[in-house]
Amino acid sequence: MTASAKQRPLIALTPDVQERGGSGLNSYVHKEYTDAVLAVGGLPMVLPLTDDELALEALLARVDGLLLTGGGDVDPAFFGGDASNPTLKSVSRLRDQMELFLTRRLLDEGRRPVLGICRGCQVMNVAAGGTLVLDVPSEIGAAVNHSDPRQFELVHDVNIEAGTRLHALVGATTIRVNSSHHQAVKELAPCLRVSARSARDGVVEAVELDGPQFFLAAQWHPERLHARHEPSAALFRAFVAAAAAKPRRTLRKK
Repeated sequence: MTASAKQRPLIALTPDVQERGGSGLNSYVHKEYTDAVLAVGGLPMVLPLTDDELALEALLARVDGLLLTGGGDVDPAFFGGDASNPTLKSVSRLRDQMELFLTRRLLDEGRRPVLGICRGCQVMNVAAGGTLVLDVPSEIGAAVNHSDPRQFELVHDVNIEAGTRLHALVGATTIRVNSSHHQAVKELAPCLRVSARSARDGVVEAVELDGPQFFLAAQWHPERLHARHEPSAALFRAFVAAAAAKPRRTLRKK
């Protein structure tokens, strides 16, 4: 039986950013993200692009979970890296500030779930105190093309750590995934654990928080695979189920 709209958890999605010339910006979310949330019973709500913390607090008070979507690079200034690195692509400090604020608030709250996808994995690591590889090809090597243009195809293997939440969700120690990213986790945040790595070059492919809170991120793009790839579908099902099980409540004041 389909759950009524009242029973379905409200999932906040962060938007990507596109410059439209001059000082103008567009914000948007690819349809695959909203389709993936709807397919497992969630109600997606795309957040406005803003660094207004009071507005973000008010929005957080109304949602049951947070999905950090993919997109451009995270500004190294937020984790002590080289902000002049010439390989940086599509950096938006406004988006960085917004997503880091949201992620830290829910990590501090410790209840409602957070799912990070691609860039979202990197944001979650930085928000929790980690750092990033700025350019995977030059820092890791070319054994795997992590910016593979076949974005809807399974292109390389990922090894999943036994005993992790991710392992429990997908029920396997190796899966095949797509890959479309430029940065990656470097120094892991102290409170997180690596739950998956690329089989050939060891690039971090998933991180998670130990404990009851669903705070999990995948470096690949499960939203592009969920309709035909059971591990990706399982990730969205578990996230939305966690949102349904953790009713929203007012965030404590800083």
